[in-house]
Amino acid sequence: MIRRICLVVVALVVPRAGQAQGKLELTPFFASYYALTTMSNDISGDGTNVRIRQLSAPTYGGRITYWVSRTIGVEASAGYTTSGLRAFSNATVSGGVSFSFSGNVLLTSARMLYRPARTNLHLIVGGGMVRRGGNFWKDAHASNATKVTSPAAILGAGVRASVTPKFALNVSLEANIYSFDPDGTDTLNKSKLQADVLVAIGIPLTLSR
Repeated sequence: MIRRICLVVVALVVPRAGQAQGKLELTPFFASYYALTTMSNDISGDGTNVRIRQLSAPTYGGRITYWVSRTIGVEASAGYTTSGLRAFSNATVSGGVSFSFSGNVLLTSARMLYRPARTNLHLIVGGGMVRRGGNFWKDAHASNATKVTSPAAILGAGVRASVTPKFALNVSLEANIYSFDPDGTDTLNKSKLQADVLVAIGIPLTLSR
């Protein structure tokens, strides 16, 4: 059993002999979106606590990657999720309630990839934008789109798993780290640092060599 596990790890991390390295790749991907932090935690004068969270949801998107060399790549990425929101309240009058709202999130970024020699692992670092939409945000910021758009830092890592000599899967985990400030409404107060995580699997398609 231990020998089998070791063979699987080697197959994932170490490139196969003669494996083609495409310089330009298109990778459609499917991901799970997770908002790790509460977007707002508002405590009123009477002790009522209202928390607002973006909900986990499936995400679809694509990436275009240009490998400058076998170790350095540049990439543009976009992902869209129909992530709704939920507001939780501990109001003593209502006995504690929660409300759900429709929503969506658009994640775009430009980043650099570093792939250590003789491995299929790669590190991700870059910058991007997080754009929120849906009924909740339209009502809150009907005339100011900048209130729901935030610049973000991108940090992550991934691995390219060769299934056959001509077919591979990219598996990655990345965090969008940003400061979300919904100040200017009666609904939300200033929020703390946000971290939205994508766990993705994609199929890299070679466009040129």
